[in-house]
Amino acid sequence: MREKQPEINDEVKLPHFLGFRPGVYLTVLYSIILLLIFFFLLVFPGLKNPGAALYVKTEPAGAAIRVDGVYMGTSGKRISVSKGVRTIEAVLPGFNTANIVLEIPGRIFGSLFFPLKKTIEITLKSDDPVTAFSLAAADFAAWTFGGEPTESWQIPLSLSEGAYRIGAQNNPQTEEILKAAARFTVTRAALRDLLRAEILLDNGGNSPSPAGLLGSISEILQFLSDNPDSAQWLSVLLPPESASIVRASAWNYGENTVVSAEAGSPTNRQFELPGLVFTGIKDNIGKSFYISETAVPYSLFQTFLSENPEWKDGYTDYNDEIVLNSHSNGIITGVSWYAACAFCRWLTKRLPSSMSEMEIRLPTEAEWNAAGPIIKSMEASGWEWCADPYVPLQFIAASQWAIDAVGSAERSLRGRPSSSLPDTRASLPPELSSPFVSFRPVIAEKP
Repeated sequence: MREKQPEINDEVKLPHFLGFRPGVYLTVLYSIILLLIFFFLLVFPGLKNPGAALYVKTEPAGAAIRVDGVYMGTSGKRISVSKGVRTIEAVLPGFNTANIVLEIPGRIFGSLFFPLKKTIEITLKSDDPVTAFSLAAADFAAWTFGGEPTESWQIPLSLSEGAYRIGAQNNPQTEEILKAAARFTVTRAALRDLLRAEILLDNGGNSPSPAGLLGSISEILQFLSDNPDSAQWLSVLLPPESASIVRASAWNYGENTVVSAEAGSPTNRQFELPGLVFTGIKDNIGKSFYISETAVPYSLFQTFLSENPEWKDGYTDYNDEIVLNSHSNGIITGVSWYAACAFCRWLTKRLPSSMSEMEIRLPTEAEWNAAGPIIKSMEASGWEWCADPYVPLQFIAASQWAIDAVGSAERSLRGRPSSSLPDTRASLPPELSSPFVSFRPVIAEKP
């Protein structure tokens, strides 16, 4: 029988410290640690950054908030402001900047968990609500080029937010801005934003009453009646059930009124500059201009670069690259819209003094249409830059000043129809370049 082993217990005994027993000095040590924790959590934050949590409410909402000139966030969000006399600014594009001088108090104890809260309200006013709305419309137009939003990527309701911000208006200019913005409505999200903006404008930025809603519907129907090609437009954007109704309606089989300039006629006049030959064209309203028979040659663009080195070595005013590719036909490609415009300004200086009232620039889309038969017989390869800001829905009519006010984030490209290039319209941001994009200048009267 195995003999039972005695149990052995290890005991650790802390020594005395300065004559104090372990139970005493450990209690003091733990107390000091707890006091330090409480100090750094409850007192130190207030000593280091005394101040308050500021909430700025603005009407309209969404303004940028600056404290002593430094951007701190947007209205409605919590902003930590240090103690002292501070200048609070609310900034919203199109509205007058509002300034408030405010004395911010401080709290020492518990400021990390229970900060001192202070709320102020600021009402922003605009001396020019049309400009304020045009800025919102320009943002709406820029977001259109991002495509249809998804669950993971959404776009702001820029247009309807702009309509809400300007409030009660009875100004026909805002309606013109809305029509110009409608020319960019190529996604369902943009269509919802457009309709919401129309209803808000009709109701002074407020929720519509039954009478106000009927008025908005009446204006929408009038808009669609003024633009018969809206049937084809809506058949793409509406849900399938509604789109099928539009496609089957008599409205969809009405007369096509897409805006396009009829082809012009040559004037049998030519003008030559070193490296380029221009042919005279008369457009459908009798206005004459010259268009280059070819895209700009690589050799001529190299001359421009040698005299303007700031556009060389992959550098432009917008820091985008210029890719100097020479096609088999010797034309320059890979040039941004800005670089093409700079070349045209340079070439204008080479016009004779007898043409001082003329300028060299990129062609407008209307001029491209007028020169269509001539371009078909000329050398055309791929896409070419045009002067116009790109508008997807050209058939929607709007005032020229409103079109200019809304602008566009991209510039128009035109191409000669072919089996590989069935569509003759496209667009590209002006700061970008492509090996498939060239340009040809025109000579026309200065505006």
